[in-house]
This record gives sequence, C-alpha cells and structure tokens, in this order.
Amino acid sequence: MSIPRQNSLVTQPPPPAPAGSRYPFVPYGLAPLIGLIALMFVALVPFAFGEVEAVAGSAAQKALDRSGAGWAHASVSGQWIVLEGKPPSLEAAAEAIAVVKAERADTLFGAAAPVTWVIDHFTWTEDQLRPGDIIRNTPAPPPLAAGPAAAACDQSMATLLSSARIEFATASADMGRGSATLLDSIARAASACEGVLRIEGHTDGVGADSRNTPLSLRRAEAVRAALISRGVAPERLVAEGFGDSRPIATNGTADGRARNRRIEIRSVRPPPT
Repeated sequence: MSIPRQNSLVTQPPPPAPAGSRYPFVPYGLAPLIGLIALMFVALVPFAFGEVEAVAGSAAQKALDRSGAGWAHASVSGQWIVLEGKPPSLEAAAEAIAVVKAERADTLFGAAAPVTWVIDHFTWTEDQLRPGDIIRNTPAPPPLAAGPAAAACDQSMATLLSSARIEFATASADMGRGSATLLDSIARAASACEGVLRIEGHTDGVGADSRNTPLSLRRAEAVRAALISRGVAPERLVAEGFGDSRPIATNGTADGRARNRRIEIRSVRPPPT
C-alpha cells in the first residue's frame, strides 16, 4: 500500500542579492538629513549674524546720530548693542540708551525694534559723578524705610550683591566691565522697588579716613550714575560714602578686607502717599 506524498508548505528563501548591490540604512540613509541640516546652517548663520546684526547696528548708529550723541560709539553682537564713549552728562547717557532702545527699522517682517538689549560701557570722570553733591546738601533721609515692601526690596538687593561684586579699580571709582551684568540686574530690581534707595559705599580699614570716605562716596556715585543710565529715575537714588566706619568683617585678613570693600543698597524713604 502506497502513502500519498503531501505537498511541502515550506517556502524557500530567495537567493541572496549580489554583493555590493545594497547599502545599509545607516549611515547612508542619514545623508539627506545631514545635508538638509547643513543647508539650513549655511543659510541661517549668515542671516542671523549678517542681516540681523547689520540692521541692529545701523539702527543704533542712526539713532545716535539723529539725537546728536556723536560722542557715543555702538558695537553690535546679534541684537545686543554695547555703547561706549564719554557722555557729557548723566542725562545725555540716559538719552543715548533710550533712543537706541526705541529705534525702529525696516526688517523682513516689517517695521520693528531690531535692538533687544543695550549695555553701556561709558567712561566717566569724577566731575561727572557729582550730581550727588546736590543731594548731600539736602537733609539726610531717614536711616531705613519700614514695611514689608521695603524689607523685600532690601532682601533682593542684598541677595544680588552677595552673589556677585561690583568691581572697582584700586583706589578708584572706575568700574570694570565685568560689573555690567550685575548692574543690569540691580537696575531691574530697583525698578521693582518703591520709594528712594540709598547706595552706600564702604571701604576696608587700609589707609586714612580722609581718603577712604571720599573714595567710598565716589564709588557710590558711580553706581548711582550707572543705574540712572539704565533707566532708574535720578530722584529715586541717593549716594553716601561711609568709608571704613561700618566694617562687616575683620580688617586683619585679606578676605575680611575684601568683604569690607562693598556697595550696599537700602530703602530709605517710602513712596509719597
């Protein structure tokens, strides 16, 4: 008796493709994506650092020329403008910053303000930092303002000034460029505070009081001028120098002396009611 044969259901695999006729997806499949990214990079970088910077720089310079601020020079990085020069007055410095911020220009998306941030690196002389003379001839404000708002303002200023330091040249009121970012933050915090703020200058115990007190005052006035140039109203700021009369650390060590050389900002008068 014979047994019928069953048809086989096993599918035979196809013969392998000839060598070299196929390529793996990686990395060859990524080549179009890499090419697209490279094309976008080549297209965007010249636009961002060419077209955008050119428009921002041109707008800033036109604003300065139109306002008569020929003493100021603008350099650009992206949409950030750095202003340098020797202002003839605090008011002229504040006006130069304001006109650059407000300037508008034609862009691919219509008229817009091409400058997003203005940083000043102005050079001041000691004579220009004397608007505090008027304030020093008026009655001294109360020691500190009271209330939750004043306490919150004092705390925000203390936090800013404890995390970074306003740098001054030795025996000078000239501030280093590294302090610009900190001054920007202080100006923003001051704008959120109420009433009048007192900028206090302090020195270490090295040297005579006849030198330290005027130096601490000039440094406080330099900070006041920097904050005014950043948009804080002049009538909201007073400057006072305490010399080495209020140390917060020992003057017997380098670290202690460094801590004593400081700027403090406090609320001294509430807003008028």
